[in-house]
Amino acid sequence: MSGFTFILFAVVFLIRGLLRISKPTWGSFYKSWQVKHESEPSSDYIQYIKSSGLLWIVFGSVLLVLGILLMIL
Repeated sequence: MSGFTFILFAVVFLIRGLLRISKPTWGSFYKSWQVKHESEPSSDYIQYIKSSGLLWIVFGSVLLVLGILLMIL
């Protein structure tokens, strides 16, 4: 893969991670069909989404650094 591809994937992962941290309940509407009554997600679920967003950001940062290094070298 080229450095540009790594940078492109890094941007996607970084945006996804930032969205998961800033708006953790935004993408959870797809699970609403599993709940009989309209209810908010639990605080544990929100904390899980935020922590996984941090992992997305870390992985995106690693890909960004690798992509920049590949483009330089």
